[in-house]
Amino acid sequence: MWTCRGTIVALVLVGCGDDGGRGDSNTSSGVGASTSAAASSSSGGETTTPTTAMATGDASDSEVSPTNTGAATTDGTSAGTSTGVVSTGGESSGGGSSGGVVCDPNEVEDTLAFTYVSQFDTGIPDMVLQASYYNSDADEVMIMSFSGKARRFQVDGTPLGDVFDVPAQALPKLDGATYDPVGKVGLLINQDCVLTEVEAQTLAVLKSQPLGFGMSVCAGLALGLDGNLYIASYGTDEMVTLSRDGLKEVGRVNVLQAAGLDGFDGIALIAGSENFLIMSTSPKTQAAIVNPAGGVVVATSDLGQAAPPMIGGMPMLPDAVLTLCGNGHAWVCEAYKATCFDYAPEDGDKNACACLIPQ
Repeated sequence: MWTCRGTIVALVLVGCGDDGGRGDSNTSSGVGASTSAAASSSSGGETTTPTTAMATGDASDSEVSPTNTGAATTDGTSAGTSTGVVSTGGESSGGGSSGGVVCDPNEVEDTLAFTYVSQFDTGIPDMVLQASYYNSDADEVMIMSFSGKARRFQVDGTPLGDVFDVPAQALPKLDGATYDPVGKVGLLINQDCVLTEVEAQTLAVLKSQPLGFGMSVCAGLALGLDGNLYIASYGTDEMVTLSRDGLKEVGRVNVLQAAGLDGFDGIALIAGSENFLIMSTSPKTQAAIVNPAGGVVVATSDLGQAAPPMIGGMPMLPDAVLTLCGNGHAWVCEAYKATCFDYAPEDGDKNACACLIPQ
């Protein structure tokens, strides 16, 4: 249970990965001991540029599903709904200061489904959208591509300025991002599992570090209400939890075993909840909602159909997923187009930014 007071606002969002380079599921290098075997590689060597099989809507994809590597070491079997949080300030969208708002996590149920509202073109020339985050302090979204092109947007999809370059330290193979509302910085992760901390609007590098811990092809990143990092390890089908400094493993769960979601390729903290929206791109485009321990809150279903959690819209290959605490919406971008889809929460728009700071 978390209670929130004061003027702090928060975020959500995460990135995900396209097929880009995930043909190799070799374990990443770096600090931290491996606690789980990496999945067997799906190709003979690492591909450093994304495949384009899905670019025209063709159902074929060169990505091979990684091998499941065994039982999770975190108990992910408990189902159920966590308690949600809501702002009482009256705003329906937008970040910024919440004045004297006090948040009670028991006041509102969690969002358990999102319904398609609209879509927009980002104008990003590298049409392999891979990473994004909602900067709740500036009330704007950052969207980035696999090869390192970035652009800022208003929450209605209107661009803020021109396309610019992601710094080299976060490349190659950028494949996930989130916003840290405590440090007020952006966090980027690439498929080699290197975590780069950046200034939230300019992406100027503050520091960069390899993570290790037996993760393979890092393809998504979220920051939980507990202040820990939650990472999509595509090559091992695991949701790996690390301390915010990236130096300690807190837990891990195999989402294929826990939720039946194969090809774990994206994760975002749901605005106003401790739960995570997780996605896959191959062999199927699917989504589910899980709690921090991996317990299933909403069962895995095909994305874009009539079943929750993601209803309608039909993105061809979902990636760069984020949620906006200013209105509770979720965005899902196309891995092989420059288009993003906006989904509204089934329980209505709400400003939960003041409730999302880890306590």
